[in-house]
Amino acid sequence: MDTKPLLYTGIIIPIIFWLSTIICGFIHGNYNHISNTISELGAIGTKSETLMETFTLLCTVLSVFFMAGLFIACSQLKLNILPVFGVVGFPVMFGWAAIFHSGNRLHSASGPVFLLLYIGALLSVILWRGDSFKQIRKLSLLSLGVMLLIFIRFIPSATIENNYIGLIQRFAHLGWSVWFISMAACFIKLLNRKEQHQLK
Repeated sequence: MDTKPLLYTGIIIPIIFWLSTIICGFIHGNYNHISNTISELGAIGTKSETLMETFTLLCTVLSVFFMAGLFIACSQLKLNILPVFGVVGFPVMFGWAAIFHSGNRLHSASGPVFLLLYIGALLSVILWRGDSFKQIRKLSLLSLGVMLLIFIRFIPSATIENNYIGLIQRFAHLGWSVWFISMAACFIKLLNRKEQHQLK
């Protein structure tokens, strides 16, 4: 089985996600990407609710294929699979948001699951050793650093809380986007290299 089509979903998911925020922000009609959270795009009763739900479900389904590709690639490249378990947090978080829209009292219950992505990125830095994986370790560390910027929201400041909460939240989403794309691209490159070596 060719693993690479599964890995390409790791590049497609962030593209769909960021396009969905732009499109749904426009449809919403009263939305500011700097001060409003992404959950507000799918909030109950908004014009963008149904479309955002559709995009979120699509990202959820694609992430399952991506995880399958990562597990297979790790097996083929003889890599520790523990970091990939961090990706499990993505379909759980997105699937939950697609079912329980903002405005539902259960919407925020999946929040702690996002920490799995932090753990996965950190484990990939620690466990994926060797010169061949140096690039992915660096990019994983970068993605972790970007995701950690979301903790700026806990700085006591009315200005941050009221005016920049949407921007700060997007750091976390940018972080997993970098991690997904870097894993997909690096694994595809390594698998291509392995195939070329086997043909020689």
